[in-house]
Parts: sequence; C-alpha cells; structure tokens
Amino acid sequence: MALATWWRGDFLPTLPPLTNFHVQKIQQTGLLAALCRLDGREIHRRRQQGHRPYVAIWQGSPVAYGWVATQRADIGELGLDFRLPPQHRYLWDFATLPAYRGQGIYPRLLQEILVQEASAAAYFWIIRAPENGASGAGIHKAGFTAVGHLSLLANGRTALAVTGNRERAKVGAGLLGVPLAADGISPCWHCGGADYPAAASAAACSCRPAYLEEMADCACVSGSGRPHPVYQPALA
Repeated sequence: MALATWWRGDFLPTLPPLTNFHVQKIQQTGLLAALCRLDGREIHRRRQQGHRPYVAIWQGSPVAYGWVATQRADIGELGLDFRLPPQHRYLWDFATLPAYRGQGIYPRLLQEILVQEASAAAYFWIIRAPENGASGAGIHKAGFTAVGHLSLLANGRTALAVTGNRERAKVGAGLLGVPLAADGISPCWHCGGADYPAAASAAACSCRPAYLEEMADCACVSGSGRPHPVYQPALA
C-alpha cells in the first residue's frame, strides 16, 4: 500500500473548476448511511470516535464521500491501529458513485478537505492499494506526494519502505507505529508475497480480497503469473 502525504504549505495544484460543485460536512445520518452503504449505528460509532464525513455535491446531488480521522484510525488490512496527534489527519474510506467516475471528483474532494481542515491541522496522510490505479492518480492530482510503501517483512511484520522524502516517511512510520524497512518488503500487502504457481492468475489468487474483484491484477501476481520482485527501500 502506498502512503502519501500533504503538509500545510505544500503546493496545491490548480484543478479546472466544476460548475456547481462543492464539498461539505454532512450531518444527516440517513443520507450518509445510504451514500456510504453503512447502517446508522456505524455512522454514529465513527462520529463518536472523531471521524468526520465529507460529501461532494455536484449539480445538487451527492456524488462522492470520504472520511477524515482526527483522533484514532486503523488500517485493518495490515492490522494497524494508531493515535493521531492534534495536528494530524488521516483520510480514509473514499468512494465516488459509479455514474460520476472519470469526472475528476475525487481529487477535488480531497483538495476541499485539505482546505477546510488546514486551519486546525498541518499534516495529512492517505494510503491506497497498489491495485487501485485510479485512486493513485486522484491522490497525486490533489497534491499529495507518495513517501513510502507499506507491506510485510519476511517475519510477517508490517514495515514502510521509503519511496520518497525520507524525513516525511519517518514521520509517517512513527505515526503508524511501524519501522522503516532496512531490507526489501513484499509487493503484496495482503498475502506477504507467497509463491504462486506459474499458472496463477489474479482471479485465482487466494489472497485477493473480494472487494478488489473489479480492479486490476492483484499486486502479488505479475502479468506472467509469477510473483513480483520485492520492493527495496530507497537509499537516500
């Protein structure tokens, strides 16, 4: 999983305006439950734990959503649970409704969240699975910079391999409570890079989570059906 960050004062790319587009924090539980496909109890639990829901409105209709953690957060796929200091925010659980994808909604939603939260926070963090290229493109367009790759060491522990600014990667690793990788880590954040037979395919990959069925090939399987080489941490 790629870890990206934006810090207050970083460059914020100018995106072409969308007519009648705005982003707001939504209070209506019913609307959030329908949009996020969650029940009211989960919406209430998230709010009680300091998570803020933001919704993108375009032409009068809700078209996308995302959550901002302000106190604690977790990355369930990697078994991480971490506390957020007051100046830090973790952005998670974003989605654009299918009919509105490809319109640039996601990067605009991210930027609006940065603008609205930046008066109280200085450091923003977000991750995405390597299979989700569209998410990566949107995060980059919004102004975030990738600093590391989260995955598993040979001993099964989660670690962060530096792929960008090393000092920011250190801050991110400290926030998440994981070490910086001194050696290579698995390219697959889910299975740890187990060996697959040459005939393996994305569809047959036993580690492939169900929610990735409509995405690109699993990160642990290359086009030839053989495991990718491990990621190596940056030296500088």
